[in-house]
Amino acid sequence: MQSQTTTRNDFGIELSDVTAQHPAASVSAPPAIQGLSLVIKPGEHVAIIGPSGSGKTSCLLVIAAALKVQSGNVALNHQSVWKLPTRKLQKLRSNLFYAPQTPPLPPRQRVITALLAAKLPGQSFFSSLMSLIYPRDIKGASEALMQFDLADKLWQRVDRLSGGERQRVGLARALLAPATIWLIDEPLSALDPTRARQAIESLITHAKEHGVTLITSLHQVDVATSQFPRVIGLRDGRLVFDLPSSEVSKELLADLYRQHEHELDQNTPVVLDSPPEPAPVKIIHCR
Repeated sequence: MQSQTTTRNDFGIELSDVTAQHPAASVSAPPAIQGLSLVIKPGEHVAIIGPSGSGKTSCLLVIAAALKVQSGNVALNHQSVWKLPTRKLQKLRSNLFYAPQTPPLPPRQRVITALLAAKLPGQSFFSSLMSLIYPRDIKGASEALMQFDLADKLWQRVDRLSGGERQRVGLARALLAPATIWLIDEPLSALDPTRARQAIESLITHAKEHGVTLITSLHQVDVATSQFPRVIGLRDGRLVFDLPSSEVSKELLADLYRQHEHELDQNTPVVLDSPPEPAPVKIIHCR
């Protein structure tokens, strides 16, 4: 894995009045993101919550420069993403790591190969080709898996893993990626409380040590408010609140999940030890 020295991170994120349509949506469907404006500073840790269909995944895809906006502007490191030439956009994307809820791991590939693929954006063509022939960072891959209690799966094929194990392998890839921004979509969806605690602690600890900006969508509201300094609430593609976690009240959550109370009630508590550091942001949109 990377050294334990904090990495300098200058990649700020700014969304200005962004509207975007989910790629799988029909033409007549309303936008997944509507008029969204956000500023996220380098090294911040942010949780995005909201009921199903609120736009959490689309928001991550917009930041990842994987979903082109219909209007508004997305700026990363002070560069307007969709105005960049293709080559510069590809270079910019190498600073981003996006982990979907279901990681796209080739079923017949060995876990170590799937893990080390996360390092490709920072490697030369020759190095990446050699790594496919024979893994070149076995120690790093093993250490990453250890953080998720999967060290014994290093040489197994992906199709022999359970759903929860595949999800943890997808998360372990982040620890190897040469990225300064992690965009993690529902990282705990297939994990039991014990594994969920281990996974979120590993991500947060590594992100802090390396100065990585961590943005994750979460179904577990308890985790969002107890472990992330800043919480963003989305509903119907719009920003409802953007607050320090200490100011996210039961009343705000009840309003955010109105008519979706079952999602809030069915949250599986994942009790963690360390509280988040305070966040300076305070925005509430009254509806």
